[in-house]
Amino acid sequence: MRAGALPRRGDRMQPRVVDAIDAAVAAALDAGADDVEVSYERVDLSFARFARSRFTQVGAAATTWLRVRALAGGRLGARLSGTLDRDAVVAAARGAVAAARAAPPAVPGFAFAAGGGATLADVPPPRPPAVPEPWAAAAAPAAVAAGFDAARRLGCDSAGAVKIVQRERAVQTTAGCARAGADGWIDLQWIASDGDASGYAGRLASLGEPIDVEAVARDAAERAARGRGAERVDPRAMDVVLAPAAVAELIEWMAMASFGARAVLDGHSLLCDRRGKPVCDARVTIEDRPVPGELAFDAEGCARVRVAAIEAGVAGDPVTDLTTAARLGDPRGSTGHAPDIDDEHAAGPAARHVHLSAGEATEADLIGRVDDGLYVTRLHYVNGLLDPPRAVTTGMTRDGTFRIRGGRLAGGVRNLRFTDSVLDALGPRLGAVGRDAVRVPAWWSRHAFVTAPALLVRAFQFTGTSR
Repeated sequence: MRAGALPRRGDRMQPRVVDAIDAAVAAALDAGADDVEVSYERVDLSFARFARSRFTQVGAAATTWLRVRALAGGRLGARLSGTLDRDAVVAAARGAVAAARAAPPAVPGFAFAAGGGATLADVPPPRPPAVPEPWAAAAAPAAVAAGFDAARRLGCDSAGAVKIVQRERAVQTTAGCARAGADGWIDLQWIASDGDASGYAGRLASLGEPIDVEAVARDAAERAARGRGAERVDPRAMDVVLAPAAVAELIEWMAMASFGARAVLDGHSLLCDRRGKPVCDARVTIEDRPVPGELAFDAEGCARVRVAAIEAGVAGDPVTDLTTAARLGDPRGSTGHAPDIDDEHAAGPAARHVHLSAGEATEADLIGRVDDGLYVTRLHYVNGLLDPPRAVTTGMTRDGTFRIRGGRLAGGVRNLRFTDSVLDALGPRLGAVGRDAVRVPAWWSRHAFVTAPALLVRAFQFTGTSR
Protein backbone atom coordinates (compact mmCIF):
# COMPACT_ATOMS: atom_id res chain seq x y z
CA MET A 1 0.00 0.00 0.00
CA ARG A 2 1.43 3.33 -1.02
CA ALA A 3 1.58 6.03 1.65
CA GLY A 4 1.58 9.69 0.75
CA ALA A 5 2.13 13.11 2.26
CA LEU A 6 2.31 13.38 6.04
CA PRO A 7 2.50 16.40 8.34
CA ARG A 8 5.06 19.05 7.51
CA ARG A 9 7.54 20.79 9.78
CA GLY A 10 7.68 24.29 8.39
CA ASP A 11 7.67 23.86 4.62
CA ARG A 12 9.53 20.55 4.60
CA MET A 13 7.79 17.25 3.99
CA GLN A 14 8.75 14.14 5.91
CA PRO A 15 9.67 11.48 3.38
CA ARG A 16 11.18 9.35 6.16
CA VAL A 17 7.77 8.95 7.75
CA VAL A 18 6.18 8.08 4.43
CA ASP A 19 8.88 5.52 3.69
CA ALA A 20 8.63 4.05 7.19
CA ILE A 21 4.87 3.48 6.93
CA ASP A 22 5.25 1.98 3.46
CA ALA A 23 7.99 -0.34 4.71
CA ALA A 24 6.00 -1.40 7.78
CA VAL A 25 2.88 -2.27 5.79
CA ALA A 26 4.84 -4.18 3.16
CA ALA A 27 6.92 -6.10 5.72
CA ALA A 28 3.86 -7.12 7.75
CA LEU A 29 1.98 -8.32 4.68
CA ASP A 30 5.05 -10.20 3.45
CA ALA A 31 5.29 -11.88 6.87
CA GLY A 32 1.74 -13.21 6.53
CA ALA A 33 -0.49 -10.57 8.10
CA ASP A 34 -4.10 -10.53 6.96
CA ASP A 35 -4.61 -6.89 7.94
CA VAL A 36 -2.23 -4.18 9.13
CA GLU A 37 -2.49 -0.93 11.06
CA VAL A 38 0.44 1.50 11.28
CA SER A 39 0.30 4.44 13.68
CA TYR A 40 2.89 7.21 13.83
CA GLU A 41 3.27 9.92 16.42
CA ARG A 42 5.86 12.61 17.06
CA VAL A 43 5.86 14.93 20.06
CA ASP A 44 8.12 17.96 20.32
CA LEU A 45 8.37 19.34 23.84
CA SER A 46 10.12 22.48 25.04
CA PHE A 47 9.98 23.60 28.64
CA ALA A 48 11.27 25.99 31.26
CA ARG A 49 11.15 25.32 34.99
CA PHE A 50 11.64 27.93 37.67
CA ALA A 51 11.87 28.22 41.46
CA ARG A 52 12.46 31.18 43.79
CA SER A 53 11.88 33.43 40.78
CA ARG A 54 14.87 31.98 38.96
CA PHE A 55 15.07 29.56 36.08
CA THR A 56 16.33 26.14 37.10
CA GLN A 57 16.06 24.26 33.81
CA VAL A 58 15.33 25.05 30.19
CA GLY A 59 15.28 22.28 27.61
CA ALA A 60 13.67 20.51 24.71
CA ALA A 61 13.00 16.93 23.69
CA ALA A 62 11.50 15.12 20.73
CA THR A 63 10.07 11.61 20.70
CA THR A 64 9.00 9.55 17.72
CA TRP A 65 6.98 6.34 17.82
CA LEU A 66 5.75 4.03 15.13
CA ARG A 67 3.46 1.16 16.09
CA VAL A 68 2.64 -1.78 13.86
CA ARG A 69 -0.35 -3.97 14.67
CA ALA A 70 -1.12 -7.05 12.66
CA LEU A 71 -4.05 -9.44 12.44
CA ALA A 72 -3.01 -12.93 11.42
CA GLY A 73 -5.34 -15.91 11.61
CA GLY A 74 -7.77 -14.01 13.84
CA ARG A 75 -5.06 -13.10 16.34
CA LEU A 76 -3.66 -9.65 17.15
CA GLY A 77 -0.04 -8.69 17.67
CA ALA A 78 1.76 -5.37 18.06
CA ARG A 79 5.27 -3.97 18.17
CA LEU A 80 6.69 -0.49 18.70
CA SER A 81 9.65 1.22 17.13
CA GLY A 82 11.20 4.34 18.64
CA THR A 83 12.94 5.17 15.39
CA LEU A 84 11.98 5.45 11.74
CA ASP A 85 15.09 3.61 10.56
CA ARG A 86 14.04 1.09 7.94
CA ASP A 87 15.61 -1.94 9.64
CA ALA A 88 13.89 -1.13 12.94
CA VAL A 89 10.52 -0.57 11.28
CA VAL A 90 10.73 -3.80 9.31
CA ALA A 91 11.73 -5.67 12.48
CA ALA A 92 8.73 -4.19 14.30
CA ALA A 93 6.38 -5.27 11.50
CA ARG A 94 7.71 -8.80 11.48
CA GLY A 95 7.59 -8.87 15.27
CA ALA A 96 3.94 -7.82 15.24
CA VAL A 97 3.05 -10.74 12.98
CA ALA A 98 5.07 -13.16 15.12
CA ALA A 99 3.34 -11.83 18.24
CA ALA A 100 -0.05 -12.31 16.60
CA ARG A 101 0.67 -15.94 15.84
CA ALA A 102 1.58 -16.53 19.50
CA ALA A 103 -1.37 -14.58 20.90
CA PRO A 104 -4.78 -15.89 21.97
CA PRO A 105 -7.64 -15.25 19.55
CA ALA A 106 -8.63 -11.62 19.20
CA VAL A 107 -11.95 -10.42 20.57
CA PRO A 108 -14.71 -11.62 18.23
CA GLY A 109 -15.68 -8.83 15.90
CA PHE A 110 -12.41 -6.92 16.30
CA ALA A 111 -11.17 -5.22 13.13
CA PHE A 112 -8.94 -2.28 12.32
CA ALA A 113 -10.51 1.05 11.43
CA ALA A 114 -11.92 1.02 7.93
CA GLY A 115 -12.43 3.76 5.40
CA GLY A 116 -13.23 4.44 1.81
CA GLY A 117 -10.05 2.92 0.48
CA ALA A 118 -8.02 6.12 0.79
CA THR A 119 -4.33 6.18 1.55
CA LEU A 120 -2.38 8.97 3.14
CA ALA A 121 -1.60 10.15 -0.39
CA ASP A 122 -5.24 11.31 -0.50
CA VAL A 123 -5.06 13.20 2.81
CA PRO A 124 -4.05 16.88 2.80
CA PRO A 125 -0.83 17.28 4.78
CA PRO A 126 -1.64 19.22 7.97
CA ARG A 127 0.81 21.71 9.42
CA PRO A 128 1.69 21.54 13.12
CA PRO A 129 0.69 24.87 14.65
CA ALA A 130 3.59 27.29 14.99
CA VAL A 131 4.85 28.28 18.42
CA PRO A 132 4.05 31.98 18.98
CA GLU A 133 7.13 34.19 19.02
CA PRO A 134 6.95 35.04 22.75
CA TRP A 135 7.16 31.32 23.50
CA ALA A 136 9.89 30.31 21.05
CA ALA A 137 12.69 28.39 22.74
CA ALA A 138 14.98 31.39 23.01
CA ALA A 139 12.25 33.78 24.12
CA ALA A 140 10.24 31.67 26.56
CA PRO A 141 12.31 32.59 29.65
CA ALA A 142 11.81 36.28 28.90
CA ALA A 143 8.06 35.75 28.52
CA VAL A 144 7.91 34.00 31.89
CA ALA A 145 10.23 36.46 33.65
CA ALA A 146 7.62 39.20 33.25
CA GLY A 147 5.54 37.27 35.75
CA PHE A 148 8.32 37.23 38.34
CA ASP A 149 8.06 41.01 38.71
CA ALA A 150 4.27 40.85 38.99
CA ALA A 151 4.55 38.39 41.89
CA ARG A 152 7.38 40.30 43.57
CA ARG A 153 5.22 43.41 43.73
CA LEU A 154 3.00 41.44 46.10
CA GLY A 155 5.98 40.16 48.09
CA CYS A 156 6.01 36.66 46.60
CA ASP A 157 8.53 34.35 45.01
CA SER A 158 7.51 32.25 42.01
CA ALA A 159 7.89 28.58 41.12
CA GLY A 160 6.42 26.51 38.35
CA ALA A 161 6.90 25.59 34.72
CA VAL A 162 5.85 26.33 31.18
CA LYS A 163 5.52 23.44 28.74
CA ILE A 164 5.08 23.85 25.00
CA VAL A 165 3.96 20.81 23.01
CA GLN A 166 3.67 20.22 19.26
CA ARG A 167 2.23 16.87 18.25
CA GLU A 168 1.55 15.15 14.95
CA ARG A 169 -0.08 11.82 14.23
CA ALA A 170 -0.85 9.64 11.23
CA VAL A 171 -2.69 6.32 10.99
CA GLN A 172 -3.12 4.04 8.00
CA THR A 173 -4.73 0.63 7.75
CA THR A 174 -5.05 -1.90 4.98
CA ALA A 175 -8.80 -1.65 5.61
CA GLY A 176 -8.78 1.77 3.94
CA CYS A 177 -8.45 4.19 6.86
CA ALA A 178 -6.03 7.09 6.38
CA ARG A 179 -5.85 10.03 8.76
CA ALA A 180 -3.22 12.65 9.56
CA GLY A 181 -3.35 15.61 11.91
CA ALA A 182 -1.43 17.89 14.23
CA ASP A 183 -2.04 20.04 17.28
CA GLY A 184 -0.18 21.89 19.99
CA TRP A 185 -0.61 23.76 23.24
CA ILE A 186 1.07 25.77 25.99
CA ASP A 187 0.70 24.80 29.65
CA LEU A 188 1.72 27.45 32.21
CA GLN A 189 1.64 26.45 35.89
CA TRP A 190 2.45 29.08 38.54
CA ILE A 191 2.84 28.88 42.31
CA ALA A 192 3.54 32.05 44.26
CA SER A 193 4.83 31.72 47.80
CA ASP A 194 5.56 33.85 50.85
CA GLY A 195 6.79 31.79 53.76
CA ASP A 196 4.16 29.17 54.57
CA ALA A 197 1.57 30.78 52.31
CA SER A 198 1.20 29.73 48.68
CA GLY A 199 -1.17 30.43 45.83
CA TYR A 200 -1.76 28.72 42.51
CA ALA A 201 -2.85 29.84 39.07
CA GLY A 202 -2.45 28.29 35.64
CA ARG A 203 -3.35 28.60 32.00
CA LEU A 204 -3.69 25.92 29.34
CA ALA A 205 -4.04 27.30 25.82
CA SER A 206 -3.81 26.18 22.23
CA LEU A 207 -0.76 27.54 20.44
CA GLY A 208 -2.84 30.21 18.72
CA GLU A 209 -4.29 31.58 21.97
CA PRO A 210 -2.60 34.40 23.92
CA ILE A 211 -1.49 33.96 27.52
CA ASP A 212 -1.23 36.92 29.90
CA VAL A 213 1.68 35.74 32.04
CA GLU A 214 1.55 38.72 34.37
CA ALA A 215 -2.15 38.11 35.05
CA VAL A 216 -1.48 34.44 35.88
CA ALA A 217 1.40 35.36 38.21
CA ARG A 218 -0.63 38.13 39.84
CA ASP A 219 -3.56 35.76 40.43
CA ALA A 220 -1.26 33.25 42.14
CA ALA A 221 0.43 35.97 44.21
CA GLU A 222 -2.86 37.46 45.36
CA ARG A 223 -3.91 34.04 46.63
CA ALA A 224 -0.59 33.63 48.45
CA ALA A 225 -0.87 37.10 49.98
CA ARG A 226 -4.41 36.38 51.21
CA GLY A 227 -3.18 33.13 52.76
CA ARG A 228 -0.63 34.75 55.09
CA GLY A 229 -1.17 33.87 58.74
CA ALA A 230 -3.51 30.99 57.94
CA GLU A 231 -5.82 29.90 60.75
CA ARG A 232 -6.60 26.35 61.78
CA VAL A 233 -10.15 25.15 61.16
CA ASP A 234 -11.55 22.06 62.84
CA PRO A 235 -12.42 19.48 60.17
CA ARG A 236 -16.14 18.95 59.69
CA ALA A 237 -18.80 19.14 57.02
CA MET A 238 -18.61 22.65 55.55
CA ASP A 239 -20.08 24.52 52.62
CA VAL A 240 -17.36 25.06 50.02
CA VAL A 241 -16.74 26.91 46.82
CA LEU A 242 -14.47 24.71 44.73
CA ALA A 243 -12.47 26.65 42.15
CA PRO A 244 -12.23 25.19 38.62
CA ALA A 245 -8.84 23.54 39.26
CA ALA A 246 -10.23 21.69 42.29
CA VAL A 247 -13.37 20.64 40.42
CA ALA A 248 -11.30 19.48 37.45
CA GLU A 249 -9.24 17.13 39.61
CA LEU A 250 -12.33 15.54 41.10
CA ILE A 251 -13.85 15.09 37.65
CA GLU A 252 -10.58 13.71 36.25
CA TRP A 253 -10.55 10.97 38.88
CA MET A 254 -14.20 10.20 38.25
CA ALA A 255 -13.52 9.94 34.52
CA MET A 256 -10.42 7.82 35.03
CA ALA A 257 -12.23 5.41 37.36
CA SER A 258 -15.56 5.13 35.56
CA PHE A 259 -15.90 6.66 32.11
CA GLY A 260 -13.80 4.14 30.17
CA ALA A 261 -15.36 0.97 28.74
CA ARG A 262 -12.77 -1.17 30.53
CA ALA A 263 -14.19 -0.04 33.89
CA VAL A 264 -17.69 -0.98 32.71
CA LEU A 265 -16.48 -4.39 31.56
CA ASP A 266 -14.71 -4.91 34.90
CA GLY A 267 -17.90 -4.00 36.77
CA HIS A 268 -16.59 -1.15 38.93
CA SER A 269 -17.74 1.90 36.96
CA LEU A 270 -20.39 4.21 38.36
CA LEU A 271 -22.12 3.72 34.97
CA CYS A 272 -22.63 -0.02 35.51
CA ASP A 273 -26.33 -0.95 35.40
CA ARG A 274 -27.31 2.72 35.63
CA ARG A 275 -27.74 3.76 32.00
CA GLY A 276 -30.79 6.01 31.75
CA LYS A 277 -31.07 6.39 35.53
CA PRO A 278 -30.55 9.62 37.50
CA VAL A 279 -27.21 9.67 39.33
CA CYS A 280 -26.83 13.36 40.22
CA ASP A 281 -28.37 16.82 39.85
CA ALA A 282 -30.04 17.63 36.54
CA ARG A 283 -27.71 20.63 36.15
CA VAL A 284 -24.79 18.24 35.69
CA THR A 285 -23.65 17.11 32.26
CA ILE A 286 -20.21 15.54 31.95
CA GLU A 287 -19.15 14.76 28.43
CA ASP A 288 -16.08 14.04 26.37
CA ARG A 289 -16.19 15.84 23.04
CA PRO A 290 -13.92 16.81 20.16
CA VAL A 291 -12.28 20.20 20.52
CA PRO A 292 -11.47 22.44 17.55
CA GLY A 293 -7.74 22.59 17.02
CA GLU A 294 -7.08 19.27 18.78
CA LEU A 295 -6.43 15.96 17.03
CA ALA A 296 -9.79 14.68 15.81
CA PHE A 297 -8.89 10.98 15.85
CA ASP A 298 -7.13 8.52 18.12
CA ALA A 299 -4.12 6.25 17.70
CA GLU A 300 -6.32 3.62 16.00
CA GLY A 301 -7.47 6.12 13.38
CA CYS A 302 -11.02 6.35 14.78
CA ALA A 303 -12.75 9.73 14.82
CA ARG A 304 -13.43 11.19 18.25
CA VAL A 305 -17.15 11.59 18.89
CA ARG A 306 -19.10 13.21 21.68
CA VAL A 307 -19.83 10.85 24.56
CA ALA A 308 -22.00 11.93 27.48
CA ALA A 309 -21.15 9.89 30.56
CA ILE A 310 -23.73 11.92 32.47
CA GLU A 311 -26.39 13.92 30.61
CA ALA A 312 -28.58 16.29 32.65
CA GLY A 313 -27.93 14.14 35.71
CA VAL A 314 -28.69 10.83 33.97
CA ALA A 315 -26.07 8.09 33.49
CA GLY A 316 -24.99 7.57 29.89
CA ASP A 317 -22.30 5.65 28.05
CA PRO A 318 -18.56 5.02 28.40
CA VAL A 319 -15.87 5.91 25.89
CA THR A 320 -14.56 2.98 23.82
CA ASP A 321 -11.73 1.85 21.60
CA LEU A 322 -11.86 -0.89 18.98
CA THR A 323 -11.24 -3.73 21.43
CA THR A 324 -13.70 -2.68 24.13
CA ALA A 325 -16.37 -1.79 21.58
CA ALA A 326 -16.10 -5.33 20.21
CA ARG A 327 -16.21 -6.84 23.71
CA LEU A 328 -19.29 -4.82 24.63
CA GLY A 329 -20.97 -5.41 21.29
CA ASP A 330 -21.43 -1.65 21.30
CA PRO A 331 -23.33 -0.51 18.20
CA ARG A 332 -21.46 2.81 18.33
CA GLY A 333 -18.18 1.04 17.64
CA SER A 334 -15.10 2.92 18.77
CA THR A 335 -15.76 6.44 20.03
CA GLY A 336 -12.18 7.43 19.22
CA HIS A 337 -10.65 7.15 22.69
CA ALA A 338 -7.87 4.58 22.29
CA PRO A 339 -4.74 5.27 24.35
CA ASP A 340 -1.70 6.89 22.77
CA ILE A 341 0.64 4.38 21.19
CA ASP A 342 3.42 5.06 23.72
CA ASP A 343 1.18 5.05 26.81
CA GLU A 344 2.44 1.92 28.52
CA HIS A 345 0.29 2.47 31.62
CA ALA A 346 -3.03 2.80 29.81
CA ALA A 347 -5.81 0.48 30.93
CA GLY A 348 -8.01 0.77 27.89
CA PRO A 349 -9.85 3.74 26.41
CA ALA A 350 -9.89 7.01 28.33
CA ALA A 351 -11.82 10.26 28.25
CA ARG A 352 -9.37 12.94 27.10
CA HIS A 353 -11.38 16.15 26.65
CA VAL A 354 -13.79 16.08 29.58
CA HIS A 355 -16.25 18.94 29.99
CA LEU A 356 -18.45 19.67 33.00
CA SER A 357 -21.30 21.92 31.93
CA ALA A 358 -21.25 25.48 33.20
CA GLY A 359 -24.10 27.25 34.97
CA GLU A 360 -25.05 30.89 35.44
CA ALA A 361 -23.43 32.02 38.70
CA THR A 362 -20.34 34.21 38.90
CA GLU A 363 -17.68 33.22 41.40
CA ALA A 364 -18.75 36.18 43.54
CA ASP A 365 -22.31 34.83 43.46
CA LEU A 366 -21.10 31.43 44.66
CA ILE A 367 -19.11 32.97 47.51
CA GLY A 368 -22.03 35.23 48.40
CA ARG A 369 -24.26 32.21 49.02
CA VAL A 370 -21.97 30.89 51.78
CA ASP A 371 -22.41 32.24 55.31
CA ASP A 372 -19.63 30.20 56.92
CA GLY A 373 -17.48 27.96 54.76
CA LEU A 374 -14.35 27.59 52.67
CA TYR A 375 -12.96 28.46 49.26
CA VAL A 376 -10.65 25.79 47.80
CA THR A 377 -8.28 26.68 44.95
CA ARG A 378 -6.97 23.22 44.13
CA LEU A 379 -6.20 19.75 45.50
CA HIS A 380 -3.36 17.27 45.82
CA TYR A 381 -2.66 13.77 47.16
CA VAL A 382 -5.99 12.83 45.61
CA ASN A 383 -7.24 9.25 45.33
CA GLY A 384 -10.51 8.65 43.54
CA LEU A 385 -10.39 4.86 43.53
CA LEU A 386 -11.80 4.22 47.02
CA ASP A 387 -15.33 3.40 45.83
CA PRO A 388 -15.76 4.16 42.10
CA PRO A 389 -19.53 3.42 41.94
CA ARG A 390 -20.05 6.28 44.41
CA ALA A 391 -17.01 8.26 43.21
CA VAL A 392 -15.68 8.42 46.77
CA THR A 393 -12.54 10.54 46.68
CA THR A 394 -10.00 11.65 49.27
CA GLY A 395 -7.30 14.29 49.13
CA MET A 396 -5.90 17.53 50.52
CA THR A 397 -6.49 21.18 49.77
CA ARG A 398 -3.52 23.14 48.44
CA ASP A 399 -2.20 26.55 47.36
CA GLY A 400 -5.06 28.77 48.40
CA THR A 401 -7.66 27.65 50.95
CA PHE A 402 -9.63 30.53 52.45
CA ARG A 403 -12.40 31.13 54.93
CA ILE A 404 -15.72 32.49 53.70
CA ARG A 405 -17.61 34.57 56.26
CA GLY A 406 -20.90 36.28 55.63
CA GLY A 407 -20.66 35.77 51.89
CA ARG A 408 -17.19 37.33 51.64
CA LEU A 409 -13.76 35.83 51.08
CA ALA A 410 -11.65 36.15 54.25
CA GLY A 411 -8.17 35.00 55.30
CA GLY A 412 -6.21 31.83 54.74
CA VAL A 413 -6.91 28.45 56.30
CA ARG A 414 -4.46 25.63 56.91
CA ASN A 415 -4.87 22.82 54.44
CA LEU A 416 -7.50 20.21 55.17
CA ARG A 417 -8.06 16.60 54.18
CA PHE A 418 -11.39 15.59 52.70
CA THR A 419 -13.16 12.31 51.95
CA ASP A 420 -16.47 12.55 50.16
CA SER A 421 -18.65 11.08 47.42
CA VAL A 422 -18.34 13.26 44.33
CA LEU A 423 -21.64 11.85 43.07
CA ASP A 424 -23.36 13.05 46.24
CA ALA A 425 -21.59 16.41 45.97
CA LEU A 426 -22.94 16.73 42.42
CA GLY A 427 -26.35 15.54 43.57
CA PRO A 428 -28.47 16.72 46.48
CA ARG A 429 -25.64 18.84 47.92
CA LEU A 430 -24.90 20.80 44.75
CA GLY A 431 -25.68 24.40 45.64
CA ALA A 432 -24.83 26.24 42.42
CA VAL A 433 -22.71 26.00 39.27
CA GLY A 434 -20.34 28.70 38.05
CA ARG A 435 -20.67 30.21 34.61
CA ASP A 436 -16.97 30.47 33.72
CA ALA A 437 -15.49 27.12 32.69
CA VAL A 438 -11.69 26.83 32.72
CA ARG A 439 -9.55 24.30 30.88
CA VAL A 440 -7.20 22.51 33.30
CA PRO A 441 -4.50 20.01 32.28
CA ALA A 442 -5.11 16.48 33.48
CA TRP A 443 -2.61 15.19 36.01
CA TRP A 444 -2.70 11.45 35.30
CA SER A 445 -3.83 11.31 31.69
CA ARG A 446 -1.28 12.33 29.06
CA HIS A 447 -2.27 14.96 26.50
CA ALA A 448 -5.64 15.42 28.20
CA PHE A 449 -7.57 18.11 30.01
CA VAL A 450 -10.75 18.81 31.96
CA THR A 451 -12.87 21.91 31.41
CA ALA A 452 -14.85 22.81 34.51
CA PRO A 453 -16.52 25.75 36.27
CA ALA A 454 -16.42 26.56 39.96
CA LEU A 455 -19.02 24.81 42.13
CA LEU A 456 -20.80 25.52 45.39
CA VAL A 457 -21.15 22.28 47.35
CA ARG A 458 -23.01 22.04 50.64
CA ALA A 459 -21.66 20.02 53.57
CA PHE A 460 -18.42 18.92 51.90
CA GLN A 461 -16.82 16.37 54.19
CA PHE A 462 -13.49 17.46 55.70
CA THR A 463 -11.89 14.79 57.86
CA GLY A 464 -8.50 16.14 58.96
CA THR A 465 -6.12 19.09 58.97
CA SER A 466 -2.43 19.67 58.31
CA ARG A 467 -0.13 20.81 61.08
